Amino acid sequence: MSTLPVSKAFADAPPPYFSAALELWSITAPEQHKSLFSTIKFLPVTDTKAPLARYIPPENKGGRVEIGQNLREYKRDYIYLSSPIDMSTKPDFNQYMTVLTTLSLANESAHILQDRNKSIDDFFKFYKAQQFDKACGLYALQQHVSDIAMLKTALSLEKIFLGQGSEKGLNALRLALEKNELRDEFESFREAMKNQDTPSLNDALKKIRTKRNALNMAGLTFCPSSGQIELDKKMIARATEPVGFPFTIKSNPAPKNPLAYNP
Repeated sequence: MSTLPVSKAFADAPPPYFSAALELWSITAPEQHKSLFSTIKFLPVTDTKAPLARYIPPENKGGRVEIGQNLREYKRDYIYLSSPIDMSTKPDFNQYMTVLTTLSLANESAHILQDRNKSIDDFFKFYKAQQFDKACGLYALQQHVSDIAMLKTALSLEKIFLGQGSEKGLNALRLALEKNELRDEFESFREAMKNQDTPSLNDALKKIRTKRNALNMAGLTFCPSSGQIELDKKMIARATEPVGFPFTIKSNPAPKNPLAYNP
């Protein structure tokens, strides 16, 4: 696949926050993934329901990342979320959007890597065979893994902003996490990761999955409302490998409701 330069992907110049987010991504990404987006095409979309970033695998339109352009909604969210912050430490809109977009790219990076691992092929095989319980259980896992990829990037961003003494940067990160409804969960995830505390980490992962499951599964109308399925260990490995730790530890089975997987 040929590279589509950022400047060519947008009708006009790309938003400054998008270029800055790609730069932040290259700083925070694991060494083996730093060039991940250099071969991915970006497609700006104006659909008001489009997420800020969404990976579309090759089976659907050739493999690219769609970039939402709903600036009115983004600014409305920014004004609402940042209103309690003192002006002296309030990030501006571009700072907020840079961090939010970086987290969105981190989330989608997991799906790109899952596609390369054939994990997305696993999902489509279940779907085409009408094994919807397994398709939905695997999809829930894939989405959970991408959320953890996002939170691991948030850890790296926090470290950068702390090193710079940037209170505005830290506040931009807090706002972006709040937008994703993971601000409190990030705190417990950070402490568990720092202490390498397996029980606390398993507990944090469960809370994150439970918090985000309804949003992550909202687009799959064919999914059962609840259930628990068992997936092949190799299939789980293909879905979780893009993030590595903490999925390299033995996790407890997820709760039966909502739809869960059983490693």
